[in-house]
Amino acid sequence: MPERAQLLRLLCRELVEELGASACAISRILGELLVQVAEHTTDERTLVVGAGYLIPDYPLTARVVEDGEPVAVSLVDPDPDPDEAALLAELGYESLLMLRLSLAGRPWALVEVYADGGRRFDAADAERAGTLVSAAEQTLAAASL
Repeated sequence: MPERAQLLRLLCRELVEELGASACAISRILGELLVQVAEHTTDERTLVVGAGYLIPDYPLTARVVEDGEPVAVSLVDPDPDPDEAALLAELGYESLLMLRLSLAGRPWALVEVYADGGRRFDAADAERAGTLVSAAEQTLAAASL
């Protein structure tokens, strides 16, 4: 059985491939802090720009963590969330899909899938990503990782 870090990296790669995305990061939820624990990119960029993010600084992220509903943001949206848009610009991507990964019924990590080249995420993308995240939740729970 793969260890947790390996499983999370695999999930990142699967999400990038399945969604035709450019990158994926998974960040562990530690109270009000997000700390990146896995990533996969299709180029040499890294998604680490700091030691962590405070969830309350990103209201859309907080909403995903709290209620578990996926959220998509794009710089080409008419009025994108300013906090998420600033982070997208800093990382050099145009679109973001966020999902919650839960363990034992509790929020455990934030999954962020990034795209560029005009790629926007829609409800079908969120559903496909949700299926992969759910499978990873089950594997993590079954392995007691």
